[in-house]
Amino acid sequence: MLTLLVCENTMSEQQVRPSVAQRIIIKFLANEGVSATEILGRLRAQFGENTLSRTQVFDWHKKFRDGRSTVENEAHRRRPRTSVTDDHIRTVKDLIAEDRRINVREIASEVGISYGSVETIIRDHLNLSKVSARWVPRLLTDQQKQIRKEVCERHLVRHSQEGDDFLTRIVTCDETWVHHYTPESKQASKEWRKKKEAPPVKARTRLSAGKVMMTIFWDMQGVLLIDFLHGQRTINAAYYCQLLDEVKKAYRSKRRQKSVRRVVLLHDNARPHTANLTREKLAKMHWETLEHPPYSPDLSPCDFFLFGPLKEELGGRRFATNEEVEAFVRDWLLTRPRSFYSDGMKKLPIRWEKCVAKSGEYVEK
Repeated sequence: MLTLLVCENTMSEQQVRPSVAQRIIIKFLANEGVSATEILGRLRAQFGENTLSRTQVFDWHKKFRDGRSTVENEAHRRRPRTSVTDDHIRTVKDLIAEDRRINVREIASEVGISYGSVETIIRDHLNLSKVSARWVPRLLTDQQKQIRKEVCERHLVRHSQEGDDFLTRIVTCDETWVHHYTPESKQASKEWRKKKEAPPVKARTRLSAGKVMMTIFWDMQGVLLIDFLHGQRTINAAYYCQLLDEVKKAYRSKRRQKSVRRVVLLHDNARPHTANLTREKLAKMHWETLEHPPYSPDLSPCDFFLFGPLKEELGGRRFATNEEVEAFVRDWLLTRPRSFYSDGMKKLPIRWEKCVAKSGEYVEK
């Protein structure tokens, strides 16, 4: 028994496959004259449901008693697949080039070979795999991609010249709906389960009708202003200008060591942000507006950094009133450490670099 335990410990350290480990034990015990029945009982005590079948144990026991020394399976000489030929590979390649959505069964029927042969050709010879479409905010034109690339290049040049001082001057803002109930995401609902244990089941739910519009202004040091708009009201240029007055006061109060006239405002191209009234307001405030390309939420810190974690935190929670959801959101935003907002703003140059590298295509991560 001691020898057997030493053998098992050695195999564990080498991390051999369970089937091979059991064959080593069978060989060892068979050479000591232990019966196949007793060996099977010992293996079941050690390996449980992963034990080799009775037939396999008895078969290997006989092989070792007859003088076999190796515990690995011998390589089988299989007949070559005559269906996997150069002509068939070219035909499959041409069919896929004509229709990227064609399935394996359709290809097999068209070429006249088996389903498995088509899979082998696609996987081993063409090195192809079928992937789902990636959702993007908009299908960008070549001109829009070029604009995105050029804008990011200009920002990178400025960042290289001014360093992180450029980032510390940026105040960014955006709006988002906050619902009384936000369903928990699929990612957030993951649970640790055993291999044979059934996965958790959830009913599909939707966002609640009750909601408020939140606007947030923040910089590298944290939140400057949080505003909630109730009822059926929407944000227009006049309302946005009122918020700019409030955030200017907040900046003077919370950033006393910094000049309010050196603020660089980063917001998207929504109508309230680009209206003449807003432009005039920003000119009076002496605030510079950082150039932002159209249809580019992936270059807005609110979209690519802030709103995602906020919605994850809201997932699965229910609120009875606007006041409840507002209090929760406000508390979550204001209790994030300063490093949280600093990290978000520091991701901007990384995003610009990736956008340039991708020739203006959307940046995912």
